[in-house]
Amino acid sequence: MTEAQVEALLRQLCVDLGFCLHGDAADRLIDHPPATVDEFARAVFMAEGIDYEADPRDGLKQAVRDMVALHQAVKG
Repeated sequence: MTEAQVEALLRQLCVDLGFCLHGDAADRLIDHPPATVDEFARAVFMAEGIDYEADPRDGLKQAVRDMVALHQAVKG
């Protein structure tokens, strides 16, 4: 994903799902976005201090993955 795509994704994750990453956490994802949907979703949870594997909110995990997939499909 391009920087603009990652920035748009991070804005939508904040507005729609409450994952509002700022500062270093956002910068890391913008500069070096994980390559796969699952890796990106895990990185978002980790940046929020949430253990992705232990978190019981499967619907929220799927919503994050779906949003990442949507933004990855959009061409720069």
